[in-house]
Amino acid sequence: MLDNLSDRLFWDVDPKSLDWEKDISLIISRVLERGTLQEWRTIEQRYGLNKIVSVAKEIRSLDLLAINFLAQISGTPITEFRCYNTKQLNQKHWTY
Repeated sequence: MLDNLSDRLFWDVDPKSLDWEKDISLIISRVLERGTLQEWRTIEQRYGLNKIVSVAKEIRSLDLLAINFLAQISGTPITEFRCYNTKQLNQKHWTY
């Protein structure tokens, strides 16, 4: 059970079945992209900034705002995030 995290973050899964450790990537990505400041503080307290950044570096898809937020508060170069490099390689055609 994920105390202090809203069920709205996990609309596509049963929130009661989530585990803090087993589902760490899902939890971190959902809070970064759709969570409130209070939910951010919850995961920061639970995992610590270093662990969040470490996990986020391996996530394949995060929005640019979330990547920039983590890069700024942790002092991590944005190019170290897998999702940033993937987006750079898969740019859309300029007419889209």
